[in-house]
Order: sequence, then C-alpha cells, then structure tokens
Amino acid sequence: MTHEKTFILAVGREAKIILHGKIQRNGKEIEVGFEFLIKDSHDQYFHSPIGINHPQYWKLKKSTPEKAQLLEMEYSGVSRKQLNEAIREFRHFIGPGFNLKYNVKIQDRIKTLKGIRLSTGTRRMLAAV
Repeated sequence: MTHEKTFILAVGREAKIILHGKIQRNGKEIEVGFEFLIKDSHDQYFHSPIGINHPQYWKLKKSTPEKAQLLEMEYSGVSRKQLNEAIREFRHFIGPGFNLKYNVKIQDRIKTLKGIRLSTGTRRMLAAV
C-alpha cells in the first residue's frame, strides 16, 4: 500500500510525503516506511531533499538507513502538523483494525520538527516576486 500527500510550503516549494505500508505476517500490523521528496518552483520533478551538492550529503551517506530517513525528513521542510496529517490520511486509507509499526522511530523526532519558517524580510521578498 502506498499513500502520497503533497504540501505547498511557504517558500514556493512543494514537499511530498510518501508512506509505504507492508502487512506483517500476523495480519494485524502494518510496517510503515516513509519517503520525503521536494520540488522547488524551478524544478520539473520531485527529488530528494539532500542531493550531492548539499552540505549534509556525506553525513547522509555514512549514516544508517533509519538516521538517513530522519535527516531527509528534517531537511524536507515539512512540519509536525503536515506529517501527522499524512499519517492520519494513511490510517483512514487502510481502515480500522490495523496497528501501525514505523520502521523508523519517527515519533521521537517529530517533536522537534518545525517546518520552514519565514521572517518578515523573506515574506516581503517573496511578495515582490
């Protein structure tokens, strides 16, 4: 099962959260994996938030898959509210009676997730464009 949710962020960037669900052997539990993609206004396609030219690229490549996924979540610009909305829609999509098990300890890191914030100066610059 796959569920995609796209959000338009404040700086003209789009963020896509993709949730992949895999039913476990017991039939009552679904293991959920996340994928975070971004698309800036000048881009044609969605891509990973940390590319080869990003300062955190080598940290991403050296870390475990779980830590790499958390790093991509942090740099995608999505907020806690947006991530919770995507998870809520996924729960509605799969229906009642299933327990979600995350392949990454996302609930520990979601508390510090703030998303992209705009200062007054940045808002004025975006309004002028």
